[in-house]
Amino acid sequence: MSKDFDFTIEYTLDKLFFAECYDQTSRPAEFPKAYLKGILFLIFGVVLVKFELLPTGHVGWFFIVLSIVEALSVYFKRTWWLWRQTFSMSFGSKVVFHVDANGVNYKSGKNTRNIAWSDIDQLQQTDLGFILHMGKRRQYVSKSCLSDEVIAFMVEQHSASKKN
Repeated sequence: MSKDFDFTIEYTLDKLFFAECYDQTSRPAEFPKAYLKGILFLIFGVVLVKFELLPTGHVGWFFIVLSIVEALSVYFKRTWWLWRQTFSMSFGSKVVFHVDANGVNYKSGKNTRNIAWSDIDQLQQTDLGFILHMGKRRQYVSKSCLSDEVIAFMVEQHSASKKN
């Protein structure tokens, strides 16, 4: 592909986009590990209440209720995340996504983000999009707004930047 490749598209941050973003980028919760903090809170609270280690059982009951809240936060993680996004300032805003030989660029309202191809450690393809890994940060790009030519260009540019 040519070095003067230039692609720009505008899309809206809506509930469908956020749901796709979460589904493609989230890591599934593993049963014992994800609920470990809640289990520890429950054990601590039960020990405080059962053995009457404090003058009142309020602290013990606090930890028991906290363990339930923690378990619910793990179980409803996707729903909670989507709900928070629908009330965020970015919900409903337009994003201008630009791809060229230098990298990818996002512009939404007052926020502009430039990501050079050399800054992307890994370009992970999922069924519905790309996950751009930059150190510990990750950015999701949906393929629904990209043509096959743009997808091929992104893969080629990332592999070329890693060869240099």
